[in-house]
Amino acid sequence: MSTSQQSQSSQSSSSEHVISNILKQGSERGVMYVSAGLVIGGLASIVLARGGGGTRKAITAFGTGVGMGAAWTRCSIDIEEAVKDMQ
Repeated sequence: MSTSQQSQSSQSSSSEHVISNILKQGSERGVMYVSAGLVIGGLASIVLARGGGGTRKAITAFGTGVGMGAAWTRCSIDIEEAVKDMQ
């Protein structure tokens, strides 16, 4: 194996490791953000929707979705920064 092939192979392995770590951190962050969104949405639904179940479910689902979107966005930004650093 030539030196250029070795460096390319080690760079590929290194980049796969970096992306794998980012995805692992992203999934951990996702669990925390979704949980926080669920709790905050649930508490907000209790305060804002005193009357009924449908509105409470919608507010709780909105909070959960916001948490999921925040985690997805942060993971996407981390991957884009890692790819820029590799080039």
